[in-house]
Amino acid sequence: MELVVNNDEQMKAGMMAAPGKSGRRNAAAFDSAELRAGPTLDQGLYLIVSGPSPKPGAHIRLLPILGDTQPEYQQIELTWDTRAANDHDVSMGVERYEKSMPLSGLSGKKGIELVGANGTKKFNLTGH
Repeated sequence: MELVVNNDEQMKAGMMAAPGKSGRRNAAAFDSAELRAGPTLDQGLYLIVSGPSPKPGAHIRLLPILGDTQPEYQQIELTWDTRAANDHDVSMGVERYEKSMPLSGLSGKKGIELVGANGTKKFNLTGH
């Protein structure tokens, strides 16, 4: 059974979206972000993010921002870079991307915060 926690409607209404956004030059935008249970029982939650590719051949990455030992929300930044010419990735020329990341050990005290070029989205993982 797949558990889907989708906060996109709340994000569009401004309830989950923070006014900030990534300051990185290579930050990527997202239009959907959700949490899903892993394919097997003990795999925990995964962050699933999708959106428009910033340019053909862009390699999208989800990077935890490390530093603060116990943040309220562990930030995960959405970035991109250009693949080397000899790297034959199947995503070359694709106009959209979908990336996932296991969240085991990555949560802050309250949850996680996705940080992209177009804003942020918080996921509360404490059940409050």
